[in-house]
Amino acid sequence: MSQLRAPGRKTRFGVVGAGLWGSFHCQTLNAIEASELYAVCDLNPERGAEMQRQFGATKVYTDYRELLADPEVEAITVATPDFAHGDIVLAAIKAGKHVMSEKPLATTLAEAEAIANAAAVSGTKTMVDFHNRVSPPIVAVRQAVAAGEIGMPLHASARLSNTQFVPFELLSWASKSSALWFLGSHALDALRFIMGAEVKRVQAMARHGHLSGKGVDTADVHMALLEFDNGCVATLQNSWVLPLDMPSIVDFRIDIVGDKGAVETYPTLNDVVKKYTGNGLRGADVIGITPTAGGRIGGFVTEAIARFVDAVVLDAPVLADARDGLQVTRVLVAIEESARTGKTITLADGVA
Repeated sequence: MSQLRAPGRKTRFGVVGAGLWGSFHCQTLNAIEASELYAVCDLNPERGAEMQRQFGATKVYTDYRELLADPEVEAITVATPDFAHGDIVLAAIKAGKHVMSEKPLATTLAEAEAIANAAAVSGTKTMVDFHNRVSPPIVAVRQAVAAGEIGMPLHASARLSNTQFVPFELLSWASKSSALWFLGSHALDALRFIMGAEVKRVQAMARHGHLSGKGVDTADVHMALLEFDNGCVATLQNSWVLPLDMPSIVDFRIDIVGDKGAVETYPTLNDVVKKYTGNGLRGADVIGITPTAGGRIGGFVTEAIARFVDAVVLDAPVLADARDGLQVTRVLVAIEESARTGKTITLADGVA
């Protein structure tokens, strides 16, 4: 367990990955009084140097192993591509560092199990950044379900997809991931979080062709039917082929129907802001990243990262632990297997 810090004593953090999400990590760690952004690491030295320039990190590394060997670094956050989390997280745990990883925790079951097992005996904090756990709409839905407002959940749906901008322009590594891993990990954890239940059976299909025909070798869409251990059945949809003229590059919706009522949320566009500026309807993010002044953070994206600082500095519970990350990886692996084989996959005692 982490030790409480004396007043004025800053905990030194390192960030691995200097892309867009890494910048959110750096921004948050730089803003919180109890934390110090001490080091940044990226394979591209120019990107690391730019992050250092923006946020004032003391050191820049191009090899995460060198960062982990630095005795001044007490905790790290990992904001590398989907497929490049597992090795770094496991190495951090073995090096005795607290570690927060972006989702997914790992993209293979073996990696995820190794991390969860190491985390269980490490004495350090391991967190997965399932930031929807502090998204106001998702929290409101969870509270409604927990309070029994809709009764017993009977069926649900979760849709989290992107326009084609993401695989074609935003992510240089899209061929090494999919909408299932990039987005499905968030949507699946949101369902788990809302209902406090685990998936026990999976049926799934995937479609390929559009993206691969244009040079991005990954699935266009995954569709899954999930049976939870509370009896609820849910559909999970993750696509990377939505049209570019959608109001937002993200399309997120969750609906849950119970025996006494129903609850739904559409966090992406909730009609708070609508823009018509020559490109059709456009929305604006009013809950993810919000304006702040010095010394403060705003929005659930940065709030989730701040919860990791709380865990390290104040010994608070992590937002989601390695076992949560393992459970999500188990289900996503089962979805891929079901889509590939056409079989129904049963998860017995958490093992696909």
